[in-house]
Amino acid sequence: MRIPFLNSLRFKIGFGYIVVVLINIALTLWAVYNFGKITSTFNDILMESYPDVVALQQMTHLVEKHDRALIMMLNGDVGFGREEFRSAKDDFYQMFDRANEKRGLPDAGPILDNIKQTYQGYLLVADSLYTLTVNLQYQTAKNYYGNIVRPFSQRLSDNCFWLIEINQTKMMENAKATRETSDEATIAVLLAAILAIALSIITMIQFTKRIIEPAEKLAQTVRQIGRGRLDLKIDVDTNDEVGELSREFNKMTERLRQFEKLNIENIISEKKKSETIVESISDTIIVCDSEFNIQLINNTAEDLFKLREEDVIGRKIHACIPDDRIIEIFESAGKASIMKKPYLQFTNNGRLVYLRPRISEIPAVHGGRSGIVLILQDVTQFRELDKMKSDFMATVSHEFRTPLTSINMSVDILRQKVVGPLTDAQQELLESSKHDCDRLTKLVKELLQLSKLESGKFELKREPVDFERIIDAALQPLQLPFKEKGVEIQSTVEKDLPLFMGDEQQLTWVVSNLASNALRYTPHGGNVSVEVKKDGPNILMQVKDTGRGIQPEHIEKIFDKFVQVKHALDSTPGSVGLGLAIVKEIVDMYNGRIWVESEVEKGAAFFISLPGSEGSAS
Repeated sequence: MRIPFLNSLRFKIGFGYIVVVLINIALTLWAVYNFGKITSTFNDILMESYPDVVALQQMTHLVEKHDRALIMMLNGDVGFGREEFRSAKDDFYQMFDRANEKRGLPDAGPILDNIKQTYQGYLLVADSLYTLTVNLQYQTAKNYYGNIVRPFSQRLSDNCFWLIEINQTKMMENAKATRETSDEATIAVLLAAILAIALSIITMIQFTKRIIEPAEKLAQTVRQIGRGRLDLKIDVDTNDEVGELSREFNKMTERLRQFEKLNIENIISEKKKSETIVESISDTIIVCDSEFNIQLINNTAEDLFKLREEDVIGRKIHACIPDDRIIEIFESAGKASIMKKPYLQFTNNGRLVYLRPRISEIPAVHGGRSGIVLILQDVTQFRELDKMKSDFMATVSHEFRTPLTSINMSVDILRQKVVGPLTDAQQELLESSKHDCDRLTKLVKELLQLSKLESGKFELKREPVDFERIIDAALQPLQLPFKEKGVEIQSTVEKDLPLFMGDEQQLTWVVSNLASNALRYTPHGGNVSVEVKKDGPNILMQVKDTGRGIQPEHIEKIFDKFVQVKHALDSTPGSVGLGLAIVKEIVDMYNGRIWVESEVEKGAAFFISLPGSEGSAS
């Protein structure tokens, strides 16, 4: 239905705005008229009296200039004094003509005539004084100046000041008239402003009554319908857009009631289907809303945390599950946080289980999140398999040590030509065998060290650590390899580091391993820096290089065992991929944290954060 233009909101709002605008225009014009009168009166004051006052003040100064010129002649400087007198004379006539142009004041004419006659007499006696000074009759000239000339100049100054006083009196009278005009204009503008405000208030009251009140009534009913009161109807009978919207909204509400009746059973069916699926999953599942109120848990979660679903639904997660690890996981939802452990350890029904947390956000319809889902995946079996693998590798490493030691001794004896001379080909084969033996020896040592760390049997020393000594001990053996490759190595250790209790030998190995990796992947002309500094209460170690960097997809895996990041152009084999895994195990033993930041072709930076004072090995 088309709404007539005179009944539309556009017309009503536009009419209200036009009325307010017209009121403001009328007030503005009235104010401009009144303030224009003030400006005109002020300009009359300036144009009528101010130029005369300025000219008379200049004449007063010029009279003083005449006297100074005569005094110069009395003091013997007749020529210069004469020139100054003539200059002052010309300026005086100019100022007198300017003041004489307007003789509007009743008393100004006679005074100006008197000034002119007095000045002519002043010039005559000044000429006589000049004649006396030219004839060098200075004493006579001084007496003549005091008795004859000086009274003329004094009379000129008095007349000028008298005329100035008359002009100032006239200016005061005009200023009083201006203030009266200003007061009248202020009262007029104030009355007009009060009238404009009153008319604006009346207009806005009518505007509110005709538009805002129906809109508020509509909004209040819509809010109740939004809460589920679909039986309500909007009672707005205006003929504008608000009334039309109310009628259409009533039709929509009726359709919603019909739709609700048709779909409520389907919604309940889908809800039960979802709950059944969740209950059938063997992993622990906890669902919370955006305010961390529990909305759903499955049977596995009830069994793990010894809860009942009907007791915890709608309650805060921290009130039902007093486990700081679970709370921390929920609070980290949506954040790029790094967990120290990839799994959590629990005891369930007397059995030790390992669960890997996975946190996800439930997106809201209009952005943001409407809930959070936590899944604790049971990885106990994989953890046991990993332990079996570690035990197997440790056993194999022990078995390798004896024959490997024997092979190393045999190769060394042959290389030293103890049993006889060697040909060049034999020498080359032995060198290659020695290199492979060294690699196998390093692998066995790393496997044994990793096995000890994972088993928890490795005991670290607990003594105050000197990080300067650690950095020097780690980098000293690497000076020659860095020099041969043409890579610069720099190190800085901040003074007054927090106290740290640890094993210097193991920390030296950590720095040495990171620096060796940086050297391996940094080309000729690059540089590597090692830095140790305070980070609040912690100690932050950083090993940074300008090498080829690490691809983003490899950053999450480089601390895993037997993982190597190789480049397509690498021609020689690297390590077996245990160095960074051992480094991470050592850092974890100190309750520290290790991470890496890298940009391809620009380098990588490894960071180790160790807790100060509390850093004794766990």
